[in-house]
Formats: sequence, structure tokens, C-alpha cells
Amino acid sequence: MAGFSWFFPSNSNSLTQINSRASAMEKILPKRLKKGDVIGLVTPSGIITSQQLDEMVEKIEKLGYKTFYKPSVLSAYGYFAGTDQERADELMDMFANKEVDAILCARGGYGAIRMLDLLDYEVIKTNPKIFIGYSDITAIITAIFQKTGLVCFHGPVGTSTFNDFSMKSFNDVLVDPKNHYKYPYEKEEKGEENPEFDFYTINGGNAEGELIGGNVSVLASLIGSKFDTNFENKIVYLEDVDEKIYSVDRMLVHLIHATNINKAAGLVLGVFNNCSVNDKPSFTLREVIIDLLKPLNIPTVYGFPFGHIKNKMTIPTGVYAKFNADKKTLKLMEKAVG
Repeated sequence: MAGFSWFFPSNSNSLTQINSRASAMEKILPKRLKKGDVIGLVTPSGIITSQQLDEMVEKIEKLGYKTFYKPSVLSAYGYFAGTDQERADELMDMFANKEVDAILCARGGYGAIRMLDLLDYEVIKTNPKIFIGYSDITAIITAIFQKTGLVCFHGPVGTSTFNDFSMKSFNDVLVDPKNHYKYPYEKEEKGEENPEFDFYTINGGNAEGELIGGNVSVLASLIGSKFDTNFENKIVYLEDVDEKIYSVDRMLVHLIHATNINKAAGLVLGVFNNCSVNDKPSFTLREVIIDLLKPLNIPTVYGFPFGHIKNKMTIPTGVYAKFNADKKTLKLMEKAVG
């Protein structure tokens, strides 16, 4: 299949080298978003339709921003929005384009991990701007931060529901930032009947450190590559969707055994939406998460409002935060944009 590129580590010390480079990297804050700014739309993963494109352009422009996109935003190559090279080129063009102020991923899906080797990280570093998405976009967010120091954002994509909760978090982090910011909590409508939306402490305690994380299945897929994630002394945020309970179990075990997540400062879990499905007999999702994460003795809370749900916190990878697992609070201790 054209455009595919593997990225195996060259030696067994790969993760140590990555972690050393990441810890020494100088952090770069992108410019804050202002009304009238141009938001570039990209499709690094799955396909969107012309109707979806029209709808997201309308939503963004109603918020007071301009939009820009290339014809490639509607490309299709199997289940990807173009070949790996086409998708990488589209993203690099947005970073290099001086008229584009921020970059919003149209959707997630699958495919971002295949183009990580095709991105020019030096160009990204010298053209810092807001880059935001979630789910499959975790791969790009993590790679960009660890290779350039640029703070990137786990938040809404173009096809997301731009509801009041999500937009307030978006604005509080990207448009009108404060030196300190405490994330609000709000359970989604109809969440009361669904245990996946429960909000509970697994391990109490306090933590502080840089934020990093995203989709569990994507982070697990990066293990062993040169884009492997450094979790040490970080507050790690995690979410997933549409996975059977045993799959969540397997991926968390993989992270625990194959990464340094056991050295994280804290674990902030979002909503694992539609992950309570399993063959009988089974454990509950809650039982599995507690069984695996409680022995780590790291401050841990499940159920923050982010993930594949309507309410989405905008979370900056690379920004210093404080986390109180007993009170179930997360605070940014610095601005995420300049």
C-alpha cells in the first residue's frame, strides 16, 4: 500500500534517549486565538464528506473565525483521507502557511500514526501555532510535543458538538487564558444512568507536573517506536471509546509493562465511552480499571469530562498542572498560549 512507513527504534535504549530529549526540550507556547483568526482544517486520519465540511465551516465561522482548507481535505484513499504523504503534506502546508493562525483536525479515525515519519518537525518548531484534535490525533499531539516542545491540545475536532461546556473550556484555554485555571466538572445529560460517566477516585493524593496523554489505544500503538511516550513525572490523561472491557484491560496492562507510566505523577482518566461491552462472564469496566491502576499507588481519578463524549475539556499537552485526586480537581498552573 503506497505511502506506508514503519518506524522501529534503532536500539534498545530508544525510550531512554527519547525521554532525555523530551525532558531537555524547551517548551514553546503557540499564539492565542483571536476573533477573526484563520483556522486551517486538516484531515490527518479518516475521511469526511462535503456535507460534514460545510457544517464545520459554518460552526467555526459562527464563532467568529475564518476557515481555510485545501482540496485535499476531501480526499479519500481506502479508509484514509488521502495517502500518508498527501495527509502529511496537507498538515505541513498548514504549519508553513503564514496566513493560518491555528490548525483544527476535522476528525479522528485512524491513520495519524502512519505519517509521523513524514512530518518536518523543524518546520513545525519554527512555525508554532495551535494544533488541536483528539482520539487518533493523539499520535500527532504526542510526537510534536516530544520532538519540538510545542504545546498541542487535546480538544474538539471539526465534527464535534460545539456545546456550551466544550466551548467554554476551549475559550478559557485558547482564547482568554488565565495564569491559573481550574477545570469545571459537568456530567453529560443522560450520564446519570450510565456507569461509564461515574466520577470517582481510585487513589487519593496530590500530583503536579506537565500534562501528556490522550487515547489509550493510540498510546499503546506507539510503544516500542521512536515516538514512544515519556510519562515519567507527568500528569497523564487517558480516554478511549468502543473497546470491549478485556481490550481496555489488555491495553492498560501493555502501558504498565512496556512504558514508564508507573512513574507518572498522576493519572486523569476521562470517560471511556461505550467500553462496558464484553462477553459473559465479565468484570465491569470499573472493576478492571481499579484492579490495574490502584496497585500503582499514583493519584488517580476516573470520569473527567473529556473523550468521545459531547462535553470536552481542552487539555494542553506540555503545560504544568496540579491534580488533587481526593477533591477530583485539575488546575492549569500556567497559560497554554502566549
